[in-house]
Amino acid sequence: MLELIGLLVAFAVIFILRFRNFDFAGSILIAAGIIGVTSGKPLTIFVDVLVETVGDKTTWELCAAVGLITVFGYALKETGHMVELIDRLRSFLPSRFLLALIPALFGILSMPGGALMSAPFNEPESDRLKLKPEHRTFINVWFRHVWYWASPISPSTLLAVSITGVALNQFIAVNFPLFLLTWVIGFAISWRWIQKEEKTEVRERDYRASAVGLSPILVTVALTLLSIPVWGAVLVGIGIVILIRRVDVGRAAGFFRKGVKLDIVAAVFATLFFRYMVMAAGSVTLLLENVLSMGVPLLALLIVIPLLVGTVSAQPTLGIGIVFPILMPLVAPINVYTLTLIFAGIVAGYNASPLHLCLILTNQYYRSELHRVYKYLVPGTLFLFLLMVVYHSKLAGLW
Repeated sequence: MLELIGLLVAFAVIFILRFRNFDFAGSILIAAGIIGVTSGKPLTIFVDVLVETVGDKTTWELCAAVGLITVFGYALKETGHMVELIDRLRSFLPSRFLLALIPALFGILSMPGGALMSAPFNEPESDRLKLKPEHRTFINVWFRHVWYWASPISPSTLLAVSITGVALNQFIAVNFPLFLLTWVIGFAISWRWIQKEEKTEVRERDYRASAVGLSPILVTVALTLLSIPVWGAVLVGIGIVILIRRVDVGRAAGFFRKGVKLDIVAAVFATLFFRYMVMAAGSVTLLLENVLSMGVPLLALLIVIPLLVGTVSAQPTLGIGIVFPILMPLVAPINVYTLTLIFAGIVAGYNASPLHLCLILTNQYYRSELHRVYKYLVPGTLFLFLLMVVYHSKLAGLW
């Protein structure tokens, strides 16, 4: 019981501190401390978790990737490349579509915190339209995560269909209308923020220049899809910017010195430490075992447990690994509708979680206040999730 209380208190502390704009890394480390102390395990758990966090190459790869992403954004901004690219794309697309397309394009990159890559690209247009920080954050986070329902290369989707044995093309076919609905909800929420777009000078569309301008992004995305480590792909993207803009060695070195945002890298490390602490303490597993033993209706379990685990884990692949092995025996044989119902809960909990790295990093980048972002993110997420619950639970025969 103490473990469960500690888990709940830890998340309450995170919410309270974050809503007071307390430093994220500090908030998450305090919460990890609460979970460790109440885990009932020797205090050496802190040393064990720290060793595991530091010893995992994923920690260093992710920290390096996030650090280089901030350098990438800095280089694009300081060279004027980003502003010129957005200006060219503006001749093709209205602002509201441009602001949505950029994070969606980066959303193809399957990495925690990847929304940090699109945030700098959306900044010039957001500045021109005088969008509030919370509006910028919502747009960047929401449209980055539209691909869960239609991407054949999303690791989370691939893991879910692999575990359950559902065909990937069936999953995408069933959920494609919901993929479109995600775009509609995002535009419905953000449309009124751009009541009237400022008129800009009409220029001839330069397709070649636009392609060259997009090349750092497209090459980075392509290399990632070819299984090149994200940090390596981003490093290549930085190199392309340096070549295109003909930056000398001294100035290029300055990009790496000035562009790294250490507070963001610290937030990534703290998040990974917290995740390992939750796993070492066994709090989530204990929570699920207690809920399952209470005789709760099946549909309620399929809704609540994925939401809780998605929120706690703040990582869809981790949530899938925890939830599906536990819930699958309750709904065997599983079908595409039951799969999506569980999957949607994990994704919804993840999207709105205060531990969601994309939300954290975008929130810090734009200096927005989390409770103001939640005014848009939580209703949009809940509305989409409720529609999915009705749609999939009815077709799965769960009511």
